[in-house]
Amino acid sequence: MSKILSFLKKLYNHYFVKQLLIFFIICFFLYTGTLVILRFYTHHGEATAVPDVRGLTVQEAEILLKSNKMRGKLSDSVYVATAKAGAIISQNPEAGFKVKENRNVFLVINAMTPEMVQAPNVVGVSLRQAANILEAHGLTVGKLSYMPDIARNIVLRQTYKNQNLRKGTKIIKGSGVDLVLGRGANDEITSVPDLAGLDVAQARSILTKYFLNIGVIHYDHSVVAAADTLRAFVRQQQPAAGSNLQAGVNVDVWLTVEDNKKEE
Repeated sequence: MSKILSFLKKLYNHYFVKQLLIFFIICFFLYTGTLVILRFYTHHGEATAVPDVRGLTVQEAEILLKSNKMRGKLSDSVYVATAKAGAIISQNPEAGFKVKENRNVFLVINAMTPEMVQAPNVVGVSLRQAANILEAHGLTVGKLSYMPDIARNIVLRQTYKNQNLRKGTKIIKGSGVDLVLGRGANDEITSVPDLAGLDVAQARSILTKYFLNIGVIHYDHSVVAAADTLRAFVRQQQPAAGSNLQAGVNVDVWLTVEDNKKEE
């Protein structure tokens, strides 16, 4: 034992070995100290669930977010006729998402007054072209209807609230413009797409590409607030996906916000 202790003492007294040992000790404390500092600075492992601020005013949301050590940032405003003016209709991150302190929560509010845009003229172009033109002007394709005409799927007339719509007429941004299309020599038959998991806007857009309309929109008990309608998704549709229909027919949808009801 004494020989071993003598050897270790001699080894420790060796200059190179002593410097190497000191170096490793310094590295150990630097590494440990860095981890401690980073853990403290980043609040490692600490996260808070984002509160649900939909339906609140910006001022109310900022107070609630501040109490949870978060910051509200207004990112955009849209107009939703069914929602309260000035109320928050969506947020990012969504409610329940866990974040660290001082995280920004971006808010979208319902505009106090609707934004107006000038309607373009889409008569004479294909449905696909019409959809692109309307989208570029902040509008959407509304209800599709067909009439006998050799020009199949070409826009013959555009209307808004059952009135002929002239180019340059100011209407609410985001409104749907109804289109009358030519049926062609034969009745147009189309296959119903699968809408499961899509929101209303997405479902309407997909149906338009298949020359169909969205019909009755049913919301289940989970859709309570106006903001819920924006994030609700299709869990059921009628007629079912894959069915063959005549162009211009309606497809009814049932929506929910409960994930466990989403069709597989």
